[in-house]
Amino acid sequence: MNAVNKPDHIPPGHALNILNQPVEVMRGRHGQQRLFGPLPGTRHAGVVAYEFELPETFEPWPGRTLLERTFVLLDLGVRFANPCWVRDAKPDGAVVDRRAEGNDTWYVDLVTVEHHEARYIFRDLFIDLMVPMDGRHYRMLDLDEFADAIDNGSLNVERATDALRRWQRFLDRHLHAERAPVENWIDFPPAAILPLLELRPFDEPVRWNDREI
Repeated sequence: MNAVNKPDHIPPGHALNILNQPVEVMRGRHGQQRLFGPLPGTRHAGVVAYEFELPETFEPWPGRTLLERTFVLLDLGVRFANPCWVRDAKPDGAVVDRRAEGNDTWYVDLVTVEHHEARYIFRDLFIDLMVPMDGRHYRMLDLDEFADAIDNGSLNVERATDALRRWQRFLDRHLHAERAPVENWIDFPPAAILPLLELRPFDEPVRWNDREI
């Protein structure tokens, strides 16, 4: 399970080519009106990539910057990123430390996808996955929040069942196709993102401040 190149490690002179379509992205949470963006991005075939810059309270992994690049598989509505940061100091003094996860662990989110010409809106649908690239198994998170949203009526059955079917397709296509565990992930990080990994930054970075991401 070898890690792929990080988006921070960008060879000089790489730029968008004619196969990539510049887009802007808004992101938020299911059931909330507030959105973060617009964020610069690009689409290549069935993948949208976008990025934003984290504030200085975050400490990047050695050799990386605070520019976070995120990818979305449009057909599955699945978003993922290899976080650029190792520590975050919260205003209340708490510190989030990711050293135990390792710098090659990816975060995966189930999302909804809205498309309006050159603008994409992605909203988080609760279920998360941590996928390490060092031989450890993945860890699934927040299924209880997904169930709570169904219980309280903010997530209807039609959208919930569609989301679970998309999630299972993602697991089968990219992590495991057989019932028994296999030694390596099938296609993760997905090969479809490779044309977008080494592009130079898309535009002037947008700094995340107090808005939701």
